[in-house]
Order: sequence, then C-alpha cells, then structure tokens
Amino acid sequence: MNFRKTIPRVATLLSICLLAAFSHASETKSPVTKKNYPSLLLITIDTLRADRLPFYGHKRNTAPFLSKLAGEGIVFTNAYSTSSWTVPAVTSLITGVYPSSHGITRGSIKKAHVYRQERIPRKLTNLPEQLRALGYRTYAVTANTHLMKDFGFGRGFDRYACVGFCAAEKVNRTFLEWQKEIESQNSPVFIWLHYFDPHIPYIGRHPWLKQYQSDETEGECTAISSVSRPVRLSRVLQKKGPRTLTLIQSHYDSEINYCDEQIRKLFQEFPSLQRYVTVFTADHGEEFMEHGKLGHGRNLYNDTVRIPLFVRIPDKTSITTSRDVVSLIDVAPTLLSIAGGKAPQSWQGRPLADRNGLISTKEERYVIAQINNGIVPPMNAVIGSNWKLIINEKTREKELYNLMNDPAERNNLATAQPEQVKRQNDIFQKLVLALPPAPMVKKNKPLQKDKEEMLRSLGYIQ
Repeated sequence: MNFRKTIPRVATLLSICLLAAFSHASETKSPVTKKNYPSLLLITIDTLRADRLPFYGHKRNTAPFLSKLAGEGIVFTNAYSTSSWTVPAVTSLITGVYPSSHGITRGSIKKAHVYRQERIPRKLTNLPEQLRALGYRTYAVTANTHLMKDFGFGRGFDRYACVGFCAAEKVNRTFLEWQKEIESQNSPVFIWLHYFDPHIPYIGRHPWLKQYQSDETEGECTAISSVSRPVRLSRVLQKKGPRTLTLIQSHYDSEINYCDEQIRKLFQEFPSLQRYVTVFTADHGEEFMEHGKLGHGRNLYNDTVRIPLFVRIPDKTSITTSRDVVSLIDVAPTLLSIAGGKAPQSWQGRPLADRNGLISTKEERYVIAQINNGIVPPMNAVIGSNWKLIINEKTREKELYNLMNDPAERNNLATAQPEQVKRQNDIFQKLVLALPPAPMVKKNKPLQKDKEEMLRSLGYIQ
C-alpha cells in the first residue's frame, strides 16, 4: 500500500467530513440574528388610565401617535393590572406572576430614598433573562425611583438605567445614548421604556393644556402643577370646588399628550423602531374622585386597575380589537412567544399573540388584582368579562359589580345577589389555591414612627 497517497486521501476525507459536520452545526446552532428573531419594544406609561386615550373612546385626542400605532395592531379592551400601584404591578409585568406569588408589595419614598421595598427574589425568572437565553441583547430605561436596579428590576438587562422621577425627554436622551450600539447589533434587541409623566404632580403641558382649558388662570395652573401629594391636592379641591377637578383632569390629559409627543420624537430619531414588535401598556390607572379619592394605591376599582394594552406586529394585516379578559402577567409570555420562546411553567400568564398575530380563546377567563401595601387593608379582586368581586381581607366585606351594566362600578350588588357573590368568591378561591406562595424575602418590622413616615411620604397623612 502506498501510504504517501493514502494519508493525504484520508486527510482530505476527514477534512470534508469535518467541514460537513461544522456546516450542519452552523445550520442547526447558528448565531441568532435580527433576521431570525424580531426585535421587541415594550413601552409602559406610569399611572395611565385606559379611558383617557382616544383609542379607548376618550373624546380628547390625548395620544395621536400611540393611536396610530394601536391602529396597526391588536387593542385589548379588557386589560387589567395586577395591582393599583407601581411596585407590585411592574414586578408582575416582568416576572409573569401575581403579587401574592412574587411578594413585592410594599415600598415608599422618603427624603429621595426608597423605603421598605423588597428586592425581587432571584428564584423568580424574568422576561429579560428569558430573552437573553434566546440570544437577545436587552436594554431598559425607567423613570420611577421604585424601579432601581438595586431592587432587582435591572436583572437580565445588558444595559439598565433608572433616571428617577423624570420627564419623558430624560428617558429619551438616556436611551438614545445607546442608539449606535443597538443599531450595530447582529442579534435581536429587547427594549423596555417606562415613562412617568401622567403621575402626580400633574404639570400643565402646552400647547395641549390651553386647548383643553383655555380659561384656566396662571394661579390655578400653579396650584395644581406644584402639588405632588394626593392628600394636599384633595384639600385644594375641597377648598376651590368642582371646577378644580375639571382642571386637574385637563392637566392629566396634557401630560399624556406630552408623553405621546416624546414617544413620537423617539421614533423619529430612531427610525428602526418602526420595525420592532411593539407592546404598549401601563402599570395602573388613576382615580379622579369617582370613588371619593384622588390618586391610586388605595383600592381596586377599574379607575386604578383597568389599563391600556396593544400589541403591534409589523407587516401583519390582521388588525383587530380583542375583548378577551387579559392581565399584566400576560405581557411577558406574549413577548417571549413572539420571540419564539416558551414561557417557564412558573409564569401564570398566557401568550396573547405570536408572530402570526392574535391568539384568542373563547373560554371564560378571570384575572386577579391585589393590594397589600400596609397602608390600606389587604384587598383582592377577581375580574371577568361580566362580573367583578372585590374582597376586603381584613373586614371580609365584599363588593360585587356587573361590569356589563355598570362599568363605572357604582352599584354594589353584594347584598342583592348573594348567590353570585358566592359563585365569584368560589372562582377566586380556586384561582388563589392554584398559585404558589411568594419566595421568602427579608422584611424589617417597622416601628410605629417608621410607619407614620411611610404614610407621610406617600401623602396619606401630613
């Protein structure tokens, strides 16, 4: 045998085999690119009621740009937060579980510092971690001091910036510093932007405020824009009368316009965002005396827990409106589904859409809203397409509302319809029993003085 000829042949055959194997591996485990997976944009606006937006029926054109995006996607008309204030709601947003299963329910701001807020346990897997596992680069800018990286909200992000209680322009400026880096990525990108603007203080934004309230005086404008606590604003309202409530709502609407305009400018400066799958929602709503209060975080009425939600998938023509009952816990599985991933079994939401559009179900669904912030008695609500039951866990008092006939929740039917109360309570108990408890988080028992400081920092006492 001629070994000099055989060895090169063997080497050649081995090279061909290795090249074939490498080629096969490259095909089956190729690097994720922008062409393989869609880039994703999640926009959330703090304290934004659904019914103050034109695509939910508001008579004022408070959000022309967002309306345009919504008109190219799927608008969910029965979307609910998991709570009526930021910390538990946003934790649900990124972890896909209800507050009773994540345990992050408290926190306040005192002297510019966050006070008594739990850190999200690492045991709770979150959306950015899941997307990174698929090969995504992840970016976030949040405008709420409660969402600082130290509390676990930055986990899973390649770049994360919390700019505090700042206006939308600051969010945009911070995010645009990463524009070149993002556009140079060969991998798909996930971006989360959380804006703060409609939250109290309700700053009068021009030119929109002038359009909505042309007769407002400079003194009236200052009296509203300068107040940052609901209790103090309630005193202004009591002193000045009903006109002040109209002015407050006009200020609020102008803040929405301002935020919408900043989002429009962001898309203008970052044109490739038009090609991103976009999910838009809010953490919770806001109450304007419909149930005797201003602000949020003190009840579970629809004023504070009904939220806007739309999903826009570019190049999909199946534009629609969905009346399915959906929750903030559905956002993470929806984005993961569109990215081609599968939600962890621990997540409690369901995907609302995939790359092909809406995933609808004809099954009756109930979702839960919860509050346990140490300020008001713990409350739970179970919400369906027709009925809603609110349970005060301290007094065991129950409120029953027929949302089809009474969407404003004015007529409590608990006494008149005890059988329906029992039926809804049974549904709630069944849902709650299926939820795993929250992981243990370290909590410091507050002194009475500490509790008073917490209440004062949130504006509930002076």
